[in-house]
Amino acid sequence: MCDLPSAADMDVPLTTIIQMVMFDDEEVLTCRTVWSERVLQEASHACKRGLNLQAILFALRMEAQLRNLD
Repeated sequence: MCDLPSAADMDVPLTTIIQMVMFDDEEVLTCRTVWSERVLQEASHACKRGLNLQAILFALRMEAQLRNLD
């Protein structure tokens, strides 16, 4: 499981972010969770399955910027 305790800057849990990516849901690119610096900093310790959540969040940010969604 990949998750962090919920906070004001998280509108979508990390587990749901991963599911949105797997289902190619473009709404993931505009989630506050993806843009949260706190989530990004804590993501390295959030996944017990070994997913590199920081890299995933960075990739989502880059894709959002390419699509002018940031």
